[in-house]
Amino acid sequence: MTRVSSLILLSAASILLAAPALAKISVQSGENLCKSEIAKDTALKSVKADKDSTKATGAAYVYLFKVKNADDSSAKLLCTVDRRTETVSSVKPAS
Repeated sequence: MTRVSSLILLSAASILLAAPALAKISVQSGENLCKSEIAKDTALKSVKADKDSTKATGAAYVYLFKVKNADDSSAKLLCTVDRRTETVSSVKPAS
């Protein structure tokens, strides 16, 4: 009986701790939100996400984008998506 109770407690705890991961927005959806937000701010030739640099927390996704401007200069931007509101909360140059 004690073994079953322990398993139930562990299962319940893991479900509660995984709750932020159950947010509605996916990593890909957040990336698409960022791409559209970045594209409407400036005239760009290309916008590419650095998939290896994507980070997820309980509250947000953080993406690193490599952008190529119309004059062929390039830059890196950090885009943060709020997972609860499903909106882009910031776009700023990467350091």
